[in-house]
Amino acid sequence: MNMIELHILQSFPVTCLNRDDVGAPKSALFGGTHRARVSSQCWKRAIRMQAQNTAPDAFAGQRTRFVVRQLKDAFIAKGENENRAELLATAAADAIGKLDDAEKGNVKTLLYFSPSELSGVVDAMLECEFGEELETAYDSEAKKQDQDKALKNVRKQTEKAVKKFGTKVKDAADIAVFGRMVADDHSLMVEGAGLFSHALSTHSVSNEIDFFSAVDDKNVLGDEGAGHIGTLEFNSACYYRYVGLNLDLLKDEDHLQHFTAEELQTVVDAFLRAGIKAVPEARKNSMFGHNPPAYVLGFQRSGQPLSLVNAFEAPVRSSSGYVEESKQRLNSHWENLANTYCLKNDVTAEAAIPDLNIDEFINKLTKGVD
Repeated sequence: MNMIELHILQSFPVTCLNRDDVGAPKSALFGGTHRARVSSQCWKRAIRMQAQNTAPDAFAGQRTRFVVRQLKDAFIAKGENENRAELLATAAADAIGKLDDAEKGNVKTLLYFSPSELSGVVDAMLECEFGEELETAYDSEAKKQDQDKALKNVRKQTEKAVKKFGTKVKDAADIAVFGRMVADDHSLMVEGAGLFSHALSTHSVSNEIDFFSAVDDKNVLGDEGAGHIGTLEFNSACYYRYVGLNLDLLKDEDHLQHFTAEELQTVVDAFLRAGIKAVPEARKNSMFGHNPPAYVLGFQRSGQPLSLVNAFEAPVRSSSGYVEESKQRLNSHWENLANTYCLKNDVTAEAAIPDLNIDEFINKLTKGVD
């Protein structure tokens, strides 16, 4: 496997980047002590949104349950009347993700697709010859026997049309990187070329509680008490996180083989830039966790993916900050592993931030990617 790997140290004071079911910062037990944690899913979304801002033409994927609305608008734009457009949209959504509530326009699970893929499905649906069966299939007043027969024939044609989700387009790089799960149709699944760890603090962390109160602006003399009081949990931590990109998988036939060298370079650059800079947005205004990484160790290398989190299996203990000690631990752990398992023979490029600025760093790691 040929890949690019980022090992990132990032320090955050007073934040709640990723909440659990009771609103507290997520945590994990590692090395016998409690650590702060941010789930890979949480940080992946932040990275995906950042990449979409950087390269919107390539990272244009949309993830939604309300696909019927988008399909209906697309059919209307192609000249179908509103009633026919809704029937076509309903049939397509039912084939892709199984309808949950036709009136609300949603399916049972989130669907992930690009605008070009959606357009391909619409065009393929318009080439189908449904006749009156389309109306009968979704007519609640039709005889059940007639409805079942019509629905079977409609689905048979529609299932062929939705295969356009698997066609090669130029605006679905994020689907290639982050993957697509379609439980009802495995042929539409895409294995993501991106690799992500849960972010774990390099040291022990205990959540703290913030008691807050709000003043009622309309209080008059004699009014007592706050307008509102409450509590919320937060922590502060220096996190280690891993972001990787399987270049071989990204460039294969089922992913971005149809991209030119320049287009592929744009995708990799946008992904790495987002992987470094993106921050989850929970409590972004009240706690402001917009802290860039303090240190990034990057490689272009071959072999199997490699996490360096065990550098912190014994938690860092310090009264003068965690970043510097964590950096030393990370580099020392890499050197030990590299020497033990002869890993440096597989390294094509190595770079670090802040030794290099982000542009120099990415340029060094992406040399020869095409």
